[in-house]
Amino acid sequence: MIHLGFFTSFTLRRWNAISSTSSQDKFLSTVAPSKSTLDDITQNGKIVIKLGHIGAINALRNDERLLGISRKSLHKEGILGDDLDIEIISQNGCGDSYEGVAVAADMYHLQKVKAFIGPYCNAEIDAVARMAAFWNLPIIGYMAASSALADKRAFKTLARISTRSTNSIAEATCALLKHYRWNKVAIVTNVGAVAYDRTVAFEEVFHIRGVQVIKKVE
Repeated sequence: MIHLGFFTSFTLRRWNAISSTSSQDKFLSTVAPSKSTLDDITQNGKIVIKLGHIGAINALRNDERLLGISRKSLHKEGILGDDLDIEIISQNGCGDSYEGVAVAADMYHLQKVKAFIGPYCNAEIDAVARMAAFWNLPIIGYMAASSALADKRAFKTLARISTRSTNSIAEATCALLKHYRWNKVAIVTNVGAVAYDRTVAFEEVFHIRGVQVIKKVE
């Protein structure tokens, strides 16, 4: 399940800590410095943050249901309530023509989303995360494993919650090798862009940790 609480809980706690109208106005001026931005996130005096989820065709078929369950869970936990809520807009990307990039632009410019979840695939999250950094909007990658996404200079607003990122797997593998003092290894890999990306990530970690790659086989 995709859990949305970690970036909404701070906002709600900050809002609940504010008592006076002047303090509320000051808080809103911080999160919404312009009137147009303020109009985008308030509905009948209530803060409603729009989240854009970019899924994938023929994948995560129950994504809207899962996101709905997550939203209900946040209400049950008291993270969302009468003063703060989220509206989840879900559309598919990750097709043959980088549809997710166009979806992200549409969500930002026309639907006024204030944060992104996804895209589902590595190819599109690279582009969308750069766009989100330019727009200064948070983006959560839940399936992104590419080592290139670790560059915080390019992906300033990206957070990844995937437990299978290439970097973490490389670090875990290297820790195992160092434990048994296996300091010389050979890498057997497939061909293609994904295999190349993973190989580069492993080689970088091995170099830093002092593990020597003596041979590569494709």
